[in-house]
Amino acid sequence: MGSGRQFRGFSLVELVIVMAVIALILSIAIPNFRSMQQDANLTRAEGDLETLKMAVVSYWRQADFVWPANLHSALTSATPAVITETLNDPWLTDSTNKTYGFLTGTDPVFGPYFMVYTKGPLADTLPTWDGPNQKVTYTGTGRVMSNAPVERN
Repeated sequence: MGSGRQFRGFSLVELVIVMAVIALILSIAIPNFRSMQQDANLTRAEGDLETLKMAVVSYWRQADFVWPANLHSALTSATPAVITETLNDPWLTDSTNKTYGFLTGTDPVFGPYFMVYTKGPLADTLPTWDGPNQKVTYTGTGRVMSNAPVERN
């Protein structure tokens, strides 16, 4: 038996170094993860908006060329149902119904138009009708679909 003592475990310096390395890795990984989540939400929203665009047009044809009153109940309660469930917007553009935004209007030249949209991760998107150019325009991080041409400024 030796006279010296043997200690098992890590020294305080070693623990601090390991914690610093873990903190560094997390500081790199977390923003990348958030970015991937935002991209996934945008992709999901784009798919939902395409579905809603087709659903609104289908409803319009079935309802004698009248736009649905809202996306929350009109499309799911139509007979026959145009969509089977409410599509929830990741950014809660319509916070009351937890779904996407919906705007309609009539232009004297273009005729009836609609816009389905999400305000996006920065809540900075609200589409507008550009009557002189017969299109929908928007800025920001959201997405917009319409029966009219859509242009992101």
